[in-house]
Parts: sequence; structure tokens; C-alpha cells
Amino acid sequence: MSTEINANLLKNFIIKTIGGNKLTETNAQKYGIDEGKYVEANKDENTYLELDEIIADSDLYEQFATMYVEDKEEKASVADKEKEKEEQAKVQEKSESGV
Repeated sequence: MSTEINANLLKNFIIKTIGGNKLTETNAQKYGIDEGKYVEANKDENTYLELDEIIADSDLYEQFATMYVEDKEEKASVADKEKEKEEQAKVQEKSESGV
């Protein structure tokens, strides 16, 4: 997967995903972030990583970028399915009105 995602878009996604601009180790595990990668990125050894620390760490950036791409693909898939249902409903309405 490509990690060529605009940093501002990724920051907004991270904030929306984790519910703020700080990532705790517990939340990192909740989102499937490797514990070793979290510890490695936590250079100042706080109880959390700030948004800029997440973006600065290439491994965490890549993991969140992957989550971002998967989220966009999932939303596109849901939208496609809804559009397909609407089209099927229109076809069915036309066929029923023609009977």
C-alpha cells in the first residue's frame, strides 16, 4: 500500500480515529499498532504519543496510512453497494409499472 498520503489528511484521519491528538499505548494496541513500534516512536517516554510524533515515525505513519486507505476503500465499497441497490430498485419499479 502506498504511504503517499497528504500529512494533513492523515492527521485529520488519526484525530478522528483515535478521538484526539494523543495516542496511548492501550489505544495503539486497540488499533493494531505493534507495541514495539509504539515504544520505538515514544522517544520522550511519555504515557502517550503526540500527533507530530506519530507522523514523524515512518512505521506508525505507514500503519495509519494503511488504515486510511482501507477506510476509504471500505466507504467506497459501501457507496457502490448502495448505488447498485438504488439502480436495481429503479429497474424493478420500471418493470413493475410496465406490467
